[in-house]
Amino acid sequence: MSSRRIRHLNTIWLVSVACFLALLLIYPEWVSRESIAGLLDTLGGSALLVYVVLSLGRALLLLPCTPFVLAGAISFPQWSELVLAISLAGVVAGAFLVYSFPSFGDYDAYLEAKYPEKIALLKEKMQGKRAFWIIAGWSIFPLVPTDVICYVSGLIRMKFRRLVVPLLVGEVPLVTAYVYLGAEVGEWLRL
Repeated sequence: MSSRRIRHLNTIWLVSVACFLALLLIYPEWVSRESIAGLLDTLGGSALLVYVVLSLGRALLLLPCTPFVLAGAISFPQWSELVLAISLAGVVAGAFLVYSFPSFGDYDAYLEAKYPEKIALLKEKMQGKRAFWIIAGWSIFPLVPTDVICYVSGLIRMKFRRLVVPLLVGEVPLVTAYVYLGAEVGEWLRL
């Protein structure tokens, strides 16, 4: 694909994401755990398939995984382990998409030319001995977007396996807590 076509594709994607995020600022209830769980409840037998697609595709729109994990746990409390596996697969798929994004459309070269000192500092920190713990700590902290650390890892061209292992070390306890907490809430709502 020519670089001109890639730039047009990037522009269309970025405008689409910006429009979607603007709509979410206006209508934040669209991505609440209640609205996602409500949507899944109305879908009947195909709800699990829709949940898988939503969980794997949410990173395309830079949406956090937490509402999707909680909605899946509330909607499918009898399948907590399956929701956990789907959610973790969604985290890894989302990490891969965001990790791969900097090289798409030459954004990495653009950012390295524009911010050489900051990129050099990030490379030093993320390629040092503490990179594992930086990624794991960032991933387990629920108030920061995990996609940022994945983007930075892609930007500095860290090997994906060096990202995914600490990412899962941080995400597994957090997602597990969300799934089992959500399943309890789901069971309580069905009483």
